[in-house]
Amino acid sequence: MIKTDILVIGAGIAGASVAALLSETKSVIILDMEGRAGYHTTGRSAALFSENYGAPPIRALTRASRAFFADTPSGFCESPLLAPRGFIQLARADQMEKLQQFAKSGRGLQELSIAELQNQLPYLNTSNIVAGILEAAAADIDVNALHMGYLRQAKNNGARLLCNQNVTALDYSGTIWSLATDKNRYQAPLVINAAGAWADEIAKMAGIEPIGLQPFKRTAAVVQFDKPIDRGMRFLNDIDENWYCKPEGSNLFLSPEDEIASPPCDAWADDFDVASVIERITHVLDLKPVRVESSWAGLRTFAPDRIFVVGFEPAATGFFWLAGQGGYGIQTAPASAALAASLVLNESLPYHLEEQNLDAGQFSPDRFR
Repeated sequence: MIKTDILVIGAGIAGASVAALLSETKSVIILDMEGRAGYHTTGRSAALFSENYGAPPIRALTRASRAFFADTPSGFCESPLLAPRGFIQLARADQMEKLQQFAKSGRGLQELSIAELQNQLPYLNTSNIVAGILEAAAADIDVNALHMGYLRQAKNNGARLLCNQNVTALDYSGTIWSLATDKNRYQAPLVINAAGAWADEIAKMAGIEPIGLQPFKRTAAVVQFDKPIDRGMRFLNDIDENWYCKPEGSNLFLSPEDEIASPPCDAWADDFDVASVIERITHVLDLKPVRVESSWAGLRTFAPDRIFVVGFEPAATGFFWLAGQGGYGIQTAPASAALAASLVLNESLPYHLEEQNLDAGQFSPDRFR
C-alpha cells in the first residue's frame, strides 16, 4: 500500500499542471493508464492560443493564462511557449451575420478587406470567401514543452508519475480514499479526477453520479499540396467551424472540426473525414492535394453546458473534479491549474484570476447536482 496526500488520476495537461502546483506543499502521485503521459487528447492538440475561443468563462481563463505563456517561470522550459501565428476567421456571403456577431463579442480583432486577405493568403479563392477577421495576437503553443514543463516541475517538487496504471477500484472509508490499479494499491485523503474522457467512468467506479461528460472525436491530418505553404501563414478557420488549417512545415495541418460522439477510447481517423476536409479547404484555397502525410484523431470531452468542471464533488468527501476541458485545456492550463489548486487548498483565488472576474462557482460540479 502506497500512501500520499493527493492522488491525481490522469497525466494529461490538466493532471500534470495541477500536480505541479500542489506538489509545492503536498505529496502527490500522478497515475496514468497509458505507457506515457499525454497519450490521448493532450498529445493530439492543434495548439492555438486564442483569447476569442470558447464561452465567456473559458475566455477569462485564457486571458488569465497569457502572462504565464508570455513570461514563463525560470527553468520551466528551454524555449518560448508561444510563437507568433495570428488567427483569421473566414466567411462566405451567407456567413456574414455570424462573422459580425463574432467581431462584436471578441477582443483585439481587425476586419480584413478582400485585398488584405489576398495579400496574406495568395491562394485564397475570392469567389467563395468575402470577408475575414484577424486576431493578430493569437499564437502557436508548444504543447510538448508546456506539458513536459509541468511534469518536470512536479517531479522536482517530489511528485511521482506512475504510468501503465489502469484504475480498477476506488473506495472511500473513514477519511481515506483507497485506489487499486492493476499494478498496486494507493491511499490518500484526496483524489483529483483529471481522467479526461474517462472522468465519468472514474466517478462511477467511486460510487459517484456521473456529470454527463461526453467525449467527441475530432479528426486531424497533415497534407501535402501542389503548392508550397508559407510557414508564416495564419491559422485559418471557417466561422461556422466546418474546417481549420495551419502550416505544418511546408504542408497543411487541417481538421474538419468534426464532433462525433464517442465512448472513451483510443480514437482514430476515418479516411472519409480526412477526404471531406481536404475538399472543403480546396474550395477556399486554390490548392490540390498530393498526399496525406499523416492522420489521427483525439477526444474532446465536454460537460453538458460546455464549461469546465472544477471543484469538489458535493456528494463525496475528498473527490475533486478537474474535467470537461473540451478543446480549451491547453491554452487555459495555467489558469485552470491555479483555480483548481486554490480550491483544493481552500485558498483565495490568485490575483490574476480575480482580475478577470472569474467566479469559481461557474465551474463547480454543484451545477449538475
